[in-house]
Amino acid sequence: MKKFLLGLVILVIAPLSEACSSSVKLTDEELFVKARSVFRARVSETKVAKFSNPENLSEVTEVVEAKFEVREIYKGSPPPSGIVRDVPYGIGNCSLGLLAGVEYVFFPGDHDLVLIYSGSFGLLNPEGKDVKPRLDELRNFGKKLR
Repeated sequence: MKKFLLGLVILVIAPLSEACSSSVKLTDEELFVKARSVFRARVSETKVAKFSNPENLSEVTEVVEAKFEVREIYKGSPPPSGIVRDVPYGIGNCSLGLLAGVEYVFFPGDHDLVLIYSGSFGLLNPEGKDVKPRLDELRNFGKKLR
């Protein structure tokens, strides 16, 4: 019975692990090169907002808008609006789950969306020993492009 339940749980969870994945797997460096800007920022405020697709104004959806304070720029310029957008958090939907008070590295895409597959990620401890090498890598990617 335990094996059956374990198998059932795996069957339900396995598709969720691939639900938020791009069909093309890019390296961190490829994501960096592709991005128009890459920066580290602390989210200072979040709110749910309506967003109209500029290509089809009748298409309206909810997004989470996050105001941010820039900590470091690795490439390009952060959005001049001071806002990035995410989809409301849900299992398997590619959302970062933006939270006020948390630092992130953002790779904003179209309409300043910062979904997981863009390369964006959260930093629970920006001074952590596992985080510093990743931030150093971003700095090095930026130096290569200069």
